[in-house]
Amino acid sequence: SITLQGRSIEALTATARARAGLRRTFQQGRAIPELTVGDYIDLYSPRRLTTEEINQVLGFFGLPPADEPISFIDVGTRRVLEVAAAVASRPTVAFLDEPAAGLGADESAALADHIKAIPARFGCSVVLIEHNIELVADVCSSITVLDFGVVIARGTPAQVLADPRVTAAYLGEEIDGLAEPVGGES
Repeated sequence: SITLQGRSIEALTATARARAGLRRTFQQGRAIPELTVGDYIDLYSPRRLTTEEINQVLGFFGLPPADEPISFIDVGTRRVLEVAAAVASRPTVAFLDEPAAGLGADESAALADHIKAIPARFGCSVVLIEHNIELVADVCSSITVLDFGVVIARGTPAQVLADPRVTAAYLGEEIDGLAEPVGGES
């Protein structure tokens, strides 16, 4: 089941989930190149943001000025812009789907610092869906690993990353005797 603040949200439409306080980014970039950076941040929000609010978000994430056309910025910067837009609306939970896809090591490290600061800075929880193990280990306090929809590990980064089932799943290998899911889930 999927609940948000004790309320089931499984049957809600995407719009109703957004109204309930969820925001998400997508694995494939969706920043609209015809907009400016500031317009995109404002578009994501359920209310009109002030120029000051937009500039604070852009400054925090190290993004170009609000009047910069999205078509002028590189793909990596667009990925960060999508994260910024998702959290600028002050959701309850932000789902970030592969936010480091296409980013170099330095850009990923900078993004990790920003993601770690999101809960305190924007007052929302973050659910990170990511294959960049270094970013996950740096950002997350708790990790759940799924392999084809089955939970195979759950715990702190140190616990999860030391689990041979996680290594096998990440590398696409099978290890005899390690097929049992965590907690008997299937």
